[in-house]
Amino acid sequence: MTNYLEYAISLAEMVDGQTGQNPPVGAVVVKDGNIVGIGSHLKQGEAHAEVQAIHMASERCKGATIYVSLEPCSHYGSTPPCALKIIEAGITKVVYATKDVSLEKTGHDVLEDHGIDVTYRPSDRAHRLYDSFFKSKSQQKPIVTVKVSCSLDGKQANDHGESKWITNKKVKQDVFRLRHEHDAILTGHQTVLADDPTLTTRIEEGKNPKRFILSRKGDIQFDQQIYQDPTHPVTIITENENLKSPYEHIEIIYLPKCEVEQILNVLFERGIGRVLVEAGPNVSSQFLTSSFTNQFILYYAPKLIGGTGQYQFYQTDNVNPLDQTPQFQIMNTQMLDDNVKLTLKRK
Repeated sequence: MTNYLEYAISLAEMVDGQTGQNPPVGAVVVKDGNIVGIGSHLKQGEAHAEVQAIHMASERCKGATIYVSLEPCSHYGSTPPCALKIIEAGITKVVYATKDVSLEKTGHDVLEDHGIDVTYRPSDRAHRLYDSFFKSKSQQKPIVTVKVSCSLDGKQANDHGESKWITNKKVKQDVFRLRHEHDAILTGHQTVLADDPTLTTRIEEGKNPKRFILSRKGDIQFDQQIYQDPTHPVTIITENENLKSPYEHIEIIYLPKCEVEQILNVLFERGIGRVLVEAGPNVSSQFLTSSFTNQFILYYAPKLIGGTGQYQFYQTDNVNPLDQTPQFQIMNTQMLDDNVKLTLKRK
């Protein structure tokens, strides 16, 4: 391993989605051409990547170089500043791949003021990793991913509401992994009625996201299985102040208007760093239209369903000029047997 900075970025990518409102970071300590310490920020509130790598390297930090995917921080948060730890450890050189534009004061100047050789080595790969995080911090909103599974003609179901299963088993497994990478999952009440989902992550060592259900009218009977398991709490967001929770594990949040920005404000206030929107056409369309959506993941099955546009995944009341429509950039394509996964980023 000679490209230590790329290795640090790989470590950050491995923990992407499990650090809450904090960025995923990887760090590698190198001395005399040997890796003597590595670290990743594993969870919000726990030791940062630089600190983990320094602890592993111990006394070998003196005179060493640390490679970090993101510029080391210099502020006190839930943990002490990483720049201070680097200085105390006796590290003499720092190389990092992305400037932390989410903070007013970062570590570059602090480290240089203490005589440490600091190099900013820009990386497109690292920039892609942190782009959504910087936007989230600026807006004080979670990173939003909208996921849709549909036919070639854009249908999430046929006109009779039949939707199981349009896509294949590999897509299903990939969606479980996608849930694991998010802090919360948001769906609509109509999707709960139609599919009776659990919205859990059924993979080995999988992390279940917090479950939020959007129901403006609040006309809920609580008969579906998602409401029955007391070990997996559910939060309902509604405009109906008369809706009351029948169980301790079900929380009700009342909003004057259940609009995208207000919903995301609620999630961010509750520590949600990433939310996966996995819903029907109504809710999906609201988020896809919104400027707060960061990523759109679209699974295509090679089927034509036909019928009316009732279950077309993107629907709007207004017809917008083409130059005013939401636009996305295709970041990646992947074959899942005979299904196609498109990963897109909002422009």
